[in-house]
Amino acid sequence: MNRLESMAEKRLREAIENGEFDNLPGKGEPVYLSENPFEDPDLRVVHRLLRNAGFAPAWIEERKDIDASLAAGRTKLTRAWSLFREGGKSPSQAEWARSVKEFTELVMDLNQRIRIYNLKAQSDVFHRKHIDVKRAIAAIIEDAK
Repeated sequence: MNRLESMAEKRLREAIENGEFDNLPGKGEPVYLSENPFEDPDLRVVHRLLRNAGFAPAWIEERKDIDASLAAGRTKLTRAWSLFREGGKSPSQAEWARSVKEFTELVMDLNQRIRIYNLKAQSDVFHRKHIDVKRAIAAIIEDAK
């Protein structure tokens, strides 16, 4: 492979030196990256119409909604932690426990939505990992300290 690569590099270098790349069509013009060259041509027009109208395919909108719901849940639990810190009065402990329970229920619901989203996503690259409740709560507490 090294021999082939060095031969290709040699030919490219010679072509550059001979000026073979100087007058290519589109030289000096911007490269438009808004179109995906790997996109199915049958869906290209549909995706362009959706994008121009401010929408995205349903599975992308679903991911945005999942992320927004998780962010709202984290914000709510962060506020609860600042109000009902551990070591406080007993009513605070009960309120903190209630907030943790609500967050846990939210995460369970989001994990179910993530399972469905992962089935809709067009590639494994776009799959979303499930949310670990204990880690999320520990991260919120650690960040609030």
